[in-house]
Amino acid sequence: MEKKRKILSRLPEYPAKKLPPPEAKFRDVLFWNPQRLLLFSRATGDYREFETLYRPPGGRWVVRRRIRRGGRRSYCWFEVSEEEARAWLERCGYASDGQIAGARRCVFCGGVDGLDLPYLDNVCIPCIARRVPGLVYPSGGEGGHGEDKVPGLR
Repeated sequence: MEKKRKILSRLPEYPAKKLPPPEAKFRDVLFWNPQRLLLFSRATGDYREFETLYRPPGGRWVVRRRIRRGGRRSYCWFEVSEEEARAWLERCGYASDGQIAGARRCVFCGGVDGLDLPYLDNVCIPCIARRVPGLVYPSGGEGGHGEDKVPGLR
């Protein structure tokens, strides 16, 4: 059962009136589930709830949760303990220096090249381009290894 938390804000933007500017921001890491054809959050384990962790000054930790349900989005900001923040960072694969750690492999081709999207954990850009209709590279290529690494929409 999830812990009852005091909600700091329900707005999409950082609650600057209640918190000082953050010293650090850690984005949720997503992973592709090829069976369900959905992106899932490493932080929540869900495809409808995504989180970003912020560290304001003074040793506090704040989470922004974005929830998508039935075509609608809602947001909530809440404070977490140091232990919860550490567990969140570990779940998302962050190393002690704040960078995403570990060997990553594409679930489609098994390769380690082309994993240039820092917050998408297990799919390379060329495989995304081959599997998502309308997704092409800016150079006009169809998404082979070695082409431009930044995807764009046609």
